[in-house]
Amino acid sequence: MKSRLHASLLVKVLGWLFLHLLILALAFAAFVGWQLGLGLDSLLSGAAGERLRAFGEAVHAEMIGRPPAEWNQAILPLATAKHVTAATYDPASPGQFPLTVPANVIQRANHALPPGTEQGPEIPRRPPLAPFDRPPEGRGPPPAHGPPPVENPSRLEFNPKPLAERAPPSRPLFLMRGDGGNGYWAGIHLAFPGLHGEPMHHHLLLVRADHLDGSGMFFDLKPWLWGGLGVLALSLAFWTPFILGITRYLHRLTLATEGIASGQFELSLPPRGKDELGCLGHAIQAMATRLDHLISGQKRFLGDAAHELCAPLARLRTGLGILEMKLGQSAQDQLASIEAEAAELATLIEEILAFSRARYRSAHPQSILLDEMVREVAAREGANLNLTLDIPPQLHVTADPTLLARAVANVLRNACIHAGPAANVSITATTAPDVATLTIADDGPGVAPAELPRLFEPFYRPDRSRSRDTGGSGLGLAIVRSAIEACGGTASASSPAAGGFAVTLTLPAGADPAKAL
Repeated sequence: MKSRLHASLLVKVLGWLFLHLLILALAFAAFVGWQLGLGLDSLLSGAAGERLRAFGEAVHAEMIGRPPAEWNQAILPLATAKHVTAATYDPASPGQFPLTVPANVIQRANHALPPGTEQGPEIPRRPPLAPFDRPPEGRGPPPAHGPPPVENPSRLEFNPKPLAERAPPSRPLFLMRGDGGNGYWAGIHLAFPGLHGEPMHHHLLLVRADHLDGSGMFFDLKPWLWGGLGVLALSLAFWTPFILGITRYLHRLTLATEGIASGQFELSLPPRGKDELGCLGHAIQAMATRLDHLISGQKRFLGDAAHELCAPLARLRTGLGILEMKLGQSAQDQLASIEAEAAELATLIEEILAFSRARYRSAHPQSILLDEMVREVAAREGANLNLTLDIPPQLHVTADPTLLARAVANVLRNACIHAGPAANVSITATTAPDVATLTIADDGPGVAPAELPRLFEPFYRPDRSRSRDTGGSGLGLAIVRSAIEACGGTASASSPAAGGFAVTLTLPAGADPAKAL
């Protein structure tokens, strides 16, 4: 039979929390993508745009003063350091681009530069400065050609326009995904001022990466990851104490109800306000107190009633004895029948008293040599049984000697009644850490598995043993359980696979007094 996996309430609640966060993330992404209509270009307005702008400025600085044939070679170290591929793109000669550019990127790149601008084939260089901008006095007129002389040649500007009218050297234009999954592409506008009032030179720098993150330049996943983990940690920090409080209290309620099921009615649950769990705990505690009063009152009534019946029964049996002496032989049979009923009633009252004493008698546990005690009881109660004993000779248990002897004696008498006087009975004992187990099994007819849990109930007898002649009073095994539980152990019944009936007594292991000395 396959076992099913059972998740705790804490795992289920945390699972629903994770699912809830996932649904919120998907809903947010769908809302942004559908309602706002944002594409990859929207990333350029944030940190990705700043990173591309900085990369473009670094490329801009490397391209100044170099011929076109050296541009891509100058860009290569910068691109390699960023783990991307970058090169300048000329719409007039797209085939000269060192990479295969997807059609949608070509279409976007052809319309990327500002309208009305021209892409210059070469970035103008700064002209070399002469040692002297003016001829010495008396050596002729100023040169007829060339720029007018200035007082400080080192401050010669490329563009005489005011600073506010100049285009920024680097500006990201687009970010998109190539057709057919051909990487992610970014276009950066590079502007170079002309010399002496010449028009601006515009170039387009294409940057390609295999993945959207672009090695942290297109899309930096770390802030999103840390942000998601931060939201998750905050949610866990907020919900976990609440969930742990619920599951911890439910665990205590489970232990309390299991204790009630095993007959332990004295329990104390911590207060928990007036919510549903607090009300449930209060109801369980009130139920346990009520059951304790009912069970205690029932057993006390049985003990008191049995004790009160002893005196009238004794007088009745005394009167029967006097009548037996006075009446003739003809009435002896009727008196014998009455005497048998009185004897059976006396036995029943004695068992009720024994059951009451086993329940309420204060136990005096001590270390007992199990083999010796069992052999003594077996010699007294199982003289006609075919006994087989297998008990370790030095096995000690901690129990009340009187209660343990009564429990073993009741099990042996039960075997004699149901399995017959000549039944085969085996008594075996095993030991485990801190626990000793005593099993008494017979080869009788056994008991149906459905009736096993109720055998230790007072006055319960299986269907085939309803008669008092064969079923007894129904208190034998109830006394066994009460006596063993008073010793701090447990009692259970089973039907072995080979047939018959077995009673298992589990007791705390005891220390050898000789070794303790």
